[in-house]
Amino acid sequence: MENKIRTMELKSIVSISKLSAKDLFRKLSVVKNFEKIMPNNISKFDVLNSDSFIFGIKGMPTFQLKIIEKIESEKIILKSLESKIDFYLEGNIKELNDKNTQFYIEFKGQLNPMMEIMVKTPLQTFINDLSKNIVNLK
Repeated sequence: MENKIRTMELKSIVSISKLSAKDLFRKLSVVKNFEKIMPNNISKFDVLNSDSFIFGIKGMPTFQLKIIEKIESEKIILKSLESKIDFYLEGNIKELNDKNTQFYIEFKGQLNPMMEIMVKTPLQTFINDLSKNIVNLK
């Protein structure tokens, strides 16, 4: 097996929030609110500044994420910092009506094939949990 770095892309399940796209976008623009959508097995969550935080999940290393791009009421993109895995999480927001908004997360990361095999399932579970937990933002 060749050890060449390649892009791995994953997409979470689609969830429905009871917030408008504008309200959901505002909530996700505040990094401390990401703690509310983290999986139950979180072991650490610290806000570093207004656009970045660090988190850990039991049995995995900690990750630092920074909001690098915001598209009003449509998208928030986070990038990993100081990590063994270079990746992006893209939160996609689509308003269905003024009280229901569709939300899903895309993961895009640079991994070698061996690492991809090891992390694909836990990462899929993680982004699915983030998407499902969007209902915790009220």
